[in-house]
Amino acid sequence: MNHFSSTASCAALLLMATGALCGACSDSDQELGHISEDGGADDSGSASLPEAGGGASIPDAGAFSGEVTCKVTPCVTALAAKGGSHICALLADKTVRCWGNNSSGQLGAETPGDDASVPADAGDAGAAGPYSGKPVRVANVENAVQISVAGSSGGTSCARSDDGSVWCWGSNSDGQLGLDAEQAVADAVPHPTASRVQGLPAATRVDLGSGFGCAVGTLGLDGFDGGSMYCWGENAALQLGRGHLPKQHGVVGPVSLRFRRVVAGAGAMRVAFAIRDNGQALSWGSASWDARGIGGVLNRDPLGRESPISPDGDPLEIPGLENVTSLVAGDEHACALAGGDVYCWGVNKTGAVGNSSREDVFAPYHVTVLGAGRLETVAASNTTTCVTNWEGKAYCWGDNTSGQLGGGDAAVVFEPVQVRNLSARVVQLAPMDQTTCALLEDGSVTCWGSNARGQLGIGSRDDLPHYEPHSVTF
Repeated sequence: MNHFSSTASCAALLLMATGALCGACSDSDQELGHISEDGGADDSGSASLPEAGGGASIPDAGAFSGEVTCKVTPCVTALAAKGGSHICALLADKTVRCWGNNSSGQLGAETPGDDASVPADAGDAGAAGPYSGKPVRVANVENAVQISVAGSSGGTSCARSDDGSVWCWGSNSDGQLGLDAEQAVADAVPHPTASRVQGLPAATRVDLGSGFGCAVGTLGLDGFDGGSMYCWGENAALQLGRGHLPKQHGVVGPVSLRFRRVVAGAGAMRVAFAIRDNGQALSWGSASWDARGIGGVLNRDPLGRESPISPDGDPLEIPGLENVTSLVAGDEHACALAGGDVYCWGVNKTGAVGNSSREDVFAPYHVTVLGAGRLETVAASNTTTCVTNWEGKAYCWGDNTSGQLGGGDAAVVFEPVQVRNLSARVVQLAPMDQTTCALLEDGSVTCWGSNARGQLGIGSRDDLPHYEPHSVTF
């Protein structure tokens, strides 16, 4: 096991942004940090001209700011995806549009179900269950300034409005919609209509984990500006950060931060994270690593630190990282951007940790992204991890069965792959489990990989892998 040594330094870690709680999401759901008020990425400084993979040059547009400059209509300012098979986009007019799987209403609108018996080559008629291959507008969400998405636990989406309210739709399997302020309400019914999270004070950020959500408050618990955190939903592993509750699910309530202030959050399946305002990162939840559960299954959770108990519901600092600007999480792994480098840890069965193998990693591991230089954003699905660099180039690693790494094939690789044939520099990446999308600097979106649930956003679906980027049709 790759445990930290006793001499490892305590670290500063900044958690989630548009794309997640992440972890970001993603995350917009850049699941942590580097999110401007409109959901776009912050400046990344000047940059030289990148080249698209495969030798195709991107036209020279001067220094790369790392932000969207709208040159298309509609113009997207942020993306949010975190595993699963749906994705949402925040537009410049502060509306939200989503596409892909809609089995739980996570697109924010009703979409038709299709006959599963229809052959896949029948185009739109071939999809089993509700989906949309074309972005659909979330009907009752206005003035959105940030979005977050989680593909696990049925698929859920949330948006934060400019008045600080948070609205969520989709799966409520673990009470992650926050439908009641007095008692936790969980159900198996699709919720295609966005509803306001009840009992939540005005928020500066919202991030979804797998089955739970967290938001940073505009006011601290001590009455001063900002820094508080509130979580709701699944609490089986104490991931809500306030100890054991009468039931497995919890309503909105404050995380026990002990007067520490945070700026963002992220969440895996059984672990939650937060970034402190001093640059440190906190984690809490399940601390299982070598314990075997039901059926002898090995339980390993990306807590990122030693703990004598599990679950460990006490938010404590993760050692070994400094100057973290972003932290994202899939269900079983997490990654942090620190000092322009990326560090990952957790379960590694698809290679998403990036240690050139499938060996699980207990503590943050420095991933080598050859030729990338300083990294600016990080995003994660349950099976892949992606980053962008200071030049607007994109790199991904992990599962590649549908060509979702963007290297132009479905080859099995254990190293970061540069995304090929992009038409412009990348502001943000948003990975689903089998599909990856990129927000380009002109405000357009392009996707590659699986289109089994319409994830490419091209208006139809099919069961073929798509190795080349396709422009999303809004």
